[in-house]
Amino acid sequence: MKKNIVLFGFIGVFVGLLIALATYQGLHMTSDDKFCSVCHEMDPMVAAYQNDVHGGAGHTGIKVKCVECHLPHDSLAAYIYTKARNGVIEGAIHFFGEPEKIDWQKNREKRAHFVYDEGCISCHTTYNSNEKYSKMAQKLHKHYDSLLGTNKEISCASCHVEIGHTGLRSALNYYKPEYEYYEGKLEKERKELEKLLDEKLDRK
Repeated sequence: MKKNIVLFGFIGVFVGLLIALATYQGLHMTSDDKFCSVCHEMDPMVAAYQNDVHGGAGHTGIKVKCVECHLPHDSLAAYIYTKARNGVIEGAIHFFGEPEKIDWQKNREKRAHFVYDEGCISCHTTYNSNEKYSKMAQKLHKHYDSLLGTNKEISCASCHVEIGHTGLRSALNYYKPEYEYYEGKLEKERKELEKLLDEKLDRK
């Protein structure tokens, strides 16, 4: 009986480790820009990310993974749940919906819903005490802190409109112009953007 308990214990630990490893690998492999660009409708967002300091365009070349900004980090359960939920919803839209009809410019108005401040602050830990920031930046960061926990609370993305995605509005216009005047006139820019993505992400 004791031998069986020990055996089952070892099996349980082994299976648990396999599940943990598979989960880790799954989370890791579905967390970067290359995975996100699998859905063609995400090309403008990924291209704008490539132009941003967070996407490796800075002098250090450091890249921040998509999930660092777009998933909650207050708990592992919330992280996995949100990632799974988003994956199901976005996969359903991509394969069974009409992604070409998504109004991304309109969605940008709700950007605070898609960006989690704890991701920003986990790196920018001295955002409210760094004296190297301009006086205006220091003032606005203090204002941000003063509103935390109130019904007037704002987010990092409220002010940092294209943070993480430099030139996003322009990139979106290459695919779906906001104004009728530009219809059919931005094909060159769109092709250049897609060429950049193919090179950056080694897409065939």
